[in-house]
Amino acid sequence: MGGKDSISAPYLYPSLIYHHKSGLYAKGSLSYLTKSDESRIDLYLLTAGIDFNIKNFYGDISGTKYFFNDKSYTVISGVEADITATLLYDFKIVDVSLAASTYLSKNSTNDFFLSSEISHDFTTSDKAFQISPTAGVYFGSQNIYEQYYIYNRFGSRSGFGHGNGPGGEPIITTEIVLEESEKFGVMAYEFSLPIWYTNNSFTFSFLPVLAIPQNEATLTVDGEVFKEELDETFYWMMGIAYRFD
Repeated sequence: MGGKDSISAPYLYPSLIYHHKSGLYAKGSLSYLTKSDESRIDLYLLTAGIDFNIKNFYGDISGTKYFFNDKSYTVISGVEADITATLLYDFKIVDVSLAASTYLSKNSTNDFFLSSEISHDFTTSDKAFQISPTAGVYFGSQNIYEQYYIYNRFGSRSGFGHGNGPGGEPIITTEIVLEESEKFGVMAYEFSLPIWYTNNSFTFSFLPVLAIPQNEATLTVDGEVFKEELDETFYWMMGIAYRFD
C-alpha cells in the first residue's frame, strides 16, 4: 500500500505449500529478518484457501493468520489476520485482476483494501519463461498505519522524546490522531515486472517493483500537527521453488 518504515526490513522468506487437485491449499511460512544487528524470525504466517478457474476466470479465496515478533517494526506489525478474495479474467490481450482484503488488527480497528491490476504475459513457446509487465492501483483505509505511528514511529522505538519508565515499559505519547485513518482512498500506484523461469520441478523468479505512495497522512501528536512526506520506493524479491508432484 506504499507505506514503509524509515528502517529497511530485508527478509529471507521460506515457505511450504500443499496444494490439492480440488483447489484447496495450505501454506506455512516465516520471515527471517537478515539485518546483522537484529537477526531474528520477525513473522510466522499460516494460510488456508481455495483457488479455482472457470474458462477465462481465475479466483482465489484465503485466510491468513499473522504471528509477529514483539520487536517487529514493520508497518503491518499490528495485523493479526486477513481475509482476501481475488478474481482475474484473461482477456487474451491483457489480464485484469481485482482483489479485496479485510485486515484485522490487535486493537479491533479493521481495514479494508481494494487493489486492481492490469498485466500482459509474454511467454516462450514451451511456457518455460514468462515476463509480465504489470500496473496497479491500490485503495484502502489507514487504521493499521495509525497504530504503526502510535507504537513504532512515536512510541518507544522512535527516539521522539519518549523513553522508558522505571520498570522498562515504553512511554507512549498521550494522544496521536491520523486524520485519514477511517477514510477510504487511493494509497499507492505500483509498476512491476514479474519474471519466471521453470526448469523441470524448479522455478526461479524475480520481482522488481516501483511503488508510488499517495494520500499523505496528517498526524496530530499531543496537539502538534505533522504532515507526512512520502517518497517513491523501489524494492525487489528473488526466489527459487521446488515442486513435489
